[in-house]
Amino acid sequence: MKKTIFVTILILLVTSMTVLPGETGKRHDSYHKVETFMEDYYRDYNLYAQDAQTIDLMDKYWAPEFISISFFPLPEYPVFDLTAWKNFLVGVHLNLLETLTVDELSIDTKKLTVVARLAIDFHDRASGALVLHVDGIAFYNLKVGKKNKLKMTVLKLYFADPIALMAISGPPPGM
Repeated sequence: MKKTIFVTILILLVTSMTVLPGETGKRHDSYHKVETFMEDYYRDYNLYAQDAQTIDLMDKYWAPEFISISFFPLPEYPVFDLTAWKNFLVGVHLNLLETLTVDELSIDTKKLTVVARLAIDFHDRASGALVLHVDGIAFYNLKVGKKNKLKMTVLKLYFADPIALMAISGPPPGM
């Protein structure tokens, strides 16, 4: 009798700790969907987000209510809505070409958040010479939009050397 109770309890414990195959697939699919979205985002950011002719191609990633906050050593951190963010990107990149490389990515599919540790290289557009390398951390909030597509709603940027970055790009507009 005691052995039967023990085996029953053991089976219940193991079963409750085991993730069912359907749940595993759902989690994996969600994670893979966010991971693919972010990989596509970084590829397209490097290709399209820095030019007035192509920046609107990034709208498939940014929600209409998107805001960006850059943590620079200023009295007030610049907060950009989507229009200001696009204008800022195009303005900063008139003479510079930025390449984002993901060193590490952390995804939370329940909260729909992503954290990326980035290597950011700025090259002179005319000569191609490296002007600055800086490391950064980006925090993203995502939402599921129309047609079950992911969209970014918030981007918070932290830079390892924000002063060097401001030296090459100037302070954000209005600062």
